[in-house]
Amino acid sequence: MSLPVSDADLSLCDREPIHLLGGIQPRGVLVAFEQGRDTIAVVSANAATLLGAGSEALLGQPLSRVLSPDALARVEAGAALGPVTVEAGGQPCSALLHESDGLRVLELEPLSREDADAEEGALVAVHRLVSPLARANGAAALLQEAADAMRALIGFDRVMVYRFHSDWHGEVVAESVRDGVERFMGLHFPASDIPAQARALYTRNLVRLIADVDAKVVGLVPATRPDTGRPLDLSGAALRSVSEIHLEYLRNMGVGASFSVSLLKDGQLWGLMACHHLTPRSVSAAKRQASEVLARLLSLQLSAEERGKEAAAQARRASLLNMLVMPGLGERNPARLLEGHAPLLMELTGARGVALVLGASSGLGNTPLLLGATPPEADVRALVAWLSEQDLQDDLWFTDRLGGTHPAMAARTDVAAGLLAVRLDPAVPHFALWFRPEVARTVAWAGNPHKSMHPEPGHSRLHPRVSFQVWREDVRGASLPWTAQDLEAARALKGALVGVVLRHAEELAGLSRELARSNAELDAFGGTVAHDLKEPLRGILQYSSFLQEDFGPSLGEVGRGQLESLAWLAKRTYELLDNLFEYSRLGQLELSWEETDHQALVDDVLRTLGSRLQEGRVDVRLPRRLPTVACDAVRIRQVWANLITNAAKYQAGEHRWVEVGFLAPGEARPEAAAHVAAPYIFYVKDPGIGIAPQFHEAIFELFRRLHPAQAYGGGTGAGLAISRRLVTLHGGA
Repeated sequence: MSLPVSDADLSLCDREPIHLLGGIQPRGVLVAFEQGRDTIAVVSANAATLLGAGSEALLGQPLSRVLSPDALARVEAGAALGPVTVEAGGQPCSALLHESDGLRVLELEPLSREDADAEEGALVAVHRLVSPLARANGAAALLQEAADAMRALIGFDRVMVYRFHSDWHGEVVAESVRDGVERFMGLHFPASDIPAQARALYTRNLVRLIADVDAKVVGLVPATRPDTGRPLDLSGAALRSVSEIHLEYLRNMGVGASFSVSLLKDGQLWGLMACHHLTPRSVSAAKRQASEVLARLLSLQLSAEERGKEAAAQARRASLLNMLVMPGLGERNPARLLEGHAPLLMELTGARGVALVLGASSGLGNTPLLLGATPPEADVRALVAWLSEQDLQDDLWFTDRLGGTHPAMAARTDVAAGLLAVRLDPAVPHFALWFRPEVARTVAWAGNPHKSMHPEPGHSRLHPRVSFQVWREDVRGASLPWTAQDLEAARALKGALVGVVLRHAEELAGLSRELARSNAELDAFGGTVAHDLKEPLRGILQYSSFLQEDFGPSLGEVGRGQLESLAWLAKRTYELLDNLFEYSRLGQLELSWEETDHQALVDDVLRTLGSRLQEGRVDVRLPRRLPTVACDAVRIRQVWANLITNAAKYQAGEHRWVEVGFLAPGEARPEAAAHVAAPYIFYVKDPGIGIAPQFHEAIFELFRRLHPAQAYGGGTGAGLAISRRLVTLHGGA
């Protein structure tokens, strides 16, 4: 869906420096002090209300005027965990500490008796709220349970779960409201309501409270720092004041207080829990922290739900591809095979029609193979000719509004409002095209999104819209959007067609290029799998550690041994995946060549390995200074480290040594290196256990070890495979 707001509106909103507004909300006091010296450099103008001294009187004073050293130490110790309760100005306060612009920023919020009692109650509430989340069946039920739980925790009039779409406009997908309060469930909000820099802050600071939209902003003293020439950066401050545009937006909605908690998925902003109260209302630091815990649990469960669906969809696509490929291994007419599997080809991406332009060797000549609901042959040919002229990133192109991009297809929305195209060979116009028809639908917006901003007469400042009445927009000419899973399926089919169809291609060189790209995709896939599987292994390691600490004495010797074995296996698997990820990345590596002093490179490696070599009583010999040779210094340093580590590890004698050297051009070479044409030959020599001749090639296979996993200090068996591949990338042997 296109953004229903002008570029000018978005540009002005996105440029507003909301992290440099130079003020805070009056519900607390801010003090910034210099690191090391603990001298107050910036203080909020309302300091006297809590600290008994004005801001001017506090500037340049030691922080001990505000907080005792013991209290500061407790705040520092708990900074990463959340608010700490301290005494300041003779009353209990919630304290937060972070760093900004080279200063340490201390935020103090006075605690009422109710707030002070709320800490234990908030944590108990989170425990009570976890059970409904765990019982929820499906994402919709999960989000509704979370909205109800949040409203029960903070007592606001309205709690919405607000999900961002791909164009950053938002939709209310769950809502819990007090009786008599206006509902926004199912309504959409334009992207300009939460501009880019606000989304960046929501990603950085997960919790945001505006206790009173009409409260007067408290300035900072000094307003502009003498050393930087600008206000203190308040990006990380919980008390940070709010853009007047946003405050006016909330007033227009009839909101007196706002509280939001970010929902992240894989580190990216997925949505918000947006909470509104019709009158001013605060949320204690303890409840804010409990809300953050609740949101993190929700994010984890949402990710698990989505990953489960993605895994099921991937399994289904893999099954479809297998059904397409396996019967075709001996098929001499790929076109006949593909025509017989038309339903599978369409189900693969959820399309209604498929067009395949495969070339003469497919048995079709240059005639497109049209399956399902597609445009006429002439239109498909014209579309392929147009696509052939485009710069297709990763040989892929897709849109859910084909008529808007390629006007010649504007009249074909009945079959081709959406197009997903994959180019099978960059040298010839071979394509697979999937088509989707128009899906006419009505989107309900909270107010007219095309009038989201209006300028103040005589000024450039924008004012937010004043109406949030339901405004319905008919969306025409668009198909259902293509998902990341659809794109992945198209790429996978491309690889399958390489095996089934392009095996018969006219030009062998074209096939070789396609296979090379398929290998690159396989490398990327291996890296992705290794990366994704490491997350659950981290959890296994962490919970194994928890079990050992909490229940070790009660498990008995056998139980402890089994738990230690579990932890060792998880750690080893983690290391294997780490090495698999590293190995897969090498297929996409671009070397950075430069003249490199190998003596300095090896000296650096030896300094890094110094303690290990000393512990193993290994002497290192360098018969002469190593030369300067062009290479990628970072990658060859990795090779030196792997070879020296292996040489030091696999030795059984008492007198252990490793020799690092080279053979220069013109010098006699051993028989094993006689065939190498390179001007320099580097070597690492040791009196170790050796490798039997029959294993000279096998030892370079990934994860290949000739000894038990825990022998000779353990290891994964990836070091030599990685080293050989790096040397090969340099043109060596």
